[in-house]
Amino acid sequence: MSTLIGPGQSLTIFTILVLAAAAGIVGEARGWYGKVSGVFITILGCALLVTFNVIPSASDQQVEVPAYQFVFTYFVPFSIPLLLFNAQIKKIWREAGRLTVLFLLGTVGVIIGAIIAYLVINLGPDTSKVASVFIGTYTGGSVNFMSVAAALDFVRSPLFAACVAVDNVYTNVYFLLIFTIPVWSIIRRFYPYYSEEEKEIIEHKSDPIASFKIENLAQILLITAAIVAIGVGLNGPLQQLLHTSIQMDIVVITILTLVLVNVFPAYFSKLEPTAFPIGVWMMFVFIAAIGAASDIKAILHSSPAIIGFVSIILVVHFLFIMLAGYWLKFSLKEIAIASIANIGGPSVSAPMAANYGMKMAVTPAILIAILGYVIGTILGIGFGAITG
Repeated sequence: MSTLIGPGQSLTIFTILVLAAAAGIVGEARGWYGKVSGVFITILGCALLVTFNVIPSASDQQVEVPAYQFVFTYFVPFSIPLLLFNAQIKKIWREAGRLTVLFLLGTVGVIIGAIIAYLVINLGPDTSKVASVFIGTYTGGSVNFMSVAAALDFVRSPLFAACVAVDNVYTNVYFLLIFTIPVWSIIRRFYPYYSEEEKEIIEHKSDPIASFKIENLAQILLITAAIVAIGVGLNGPLQQLLHTSIQMDIVVITILTLVLVNVFPAYFSKLEPTAFPIGVWMMFVFIAAIGAASDIKAILHSSPAIIGFVSIILVVHFLFIMLAGYWLKFSLKEIAIASIANIGGPSVSAPMAANYGMKMAVTPAILIAILGYVIGTILGIGFGAITG
């Protein structure tokens, strides 16, 4: 179906994404939306524009939209170094350990949900394969979807297209839900308040406007571009060396940034007040593009049985990680980040941590999602082998 703004109107579409990002950032900072997250507003705004045919959908595989491709290709790898200029290992080690435990418990919730869905909803002979691909994709993001599907020869299944649609679109409904969890007053009193040595952060926090210098910006962009170029350049060779389809560029970019930041902490700390806000802005634009993949009409037209199947997995995962987080005294913000690392991968979990102002959790959010890359495909294929 044609849209008011065509897929070739790249500057207009990009401007709308930037507008949605600004609405989320500025509106949240000024309290326009009450307790509602700016991320939620950004995603919802673009989702509504797609649903009412104002802009093209980012989840339509048959329509190429250069503006979305530009954002998906460049904004995540460029924003990661910008968000990690203060990621000193000594400060993030404890948080990484905590989130890893919660992430693994979230993975258990995904597996339990998949088993229940497998037993309750019969999708025919490929039921076990459907469960397998969603175990894979909900243990670190959509990267694992194709790996599991290819390994189990699910690509030729008549259910494959519907599963892809649900994975690309319906999952964003979960994002909308999970982004709002930390402000749910009805349950917030049952969970501890998140603290990452916030007093220390506040005391050493400088005003990005006051500390802004053009020479700092030039250095930030040079360092970031160099790190991204190295990461992207090594992606292909590492994939061949390790015999994997996982995008290794994010792994290399994260590791290289961490090494540089911890070898030259004083230098990067000086640049961080300018770098971090730029990274947050880029992630908000990326999140706006995710919202553009949330076509509500496409959700309604998807197979009801597959939607029910996926709903069971997500609901069980959500309840399990919420109960585990309550039992282990995790904050709602930590639970939300771990859950998004499970369901969406590092490209969504990192901006979520940044949006919550959890600077020390940005790197752990990336690392646990990368762990999901490693174990997600194994778990998905393993489930398929056992039940198939």
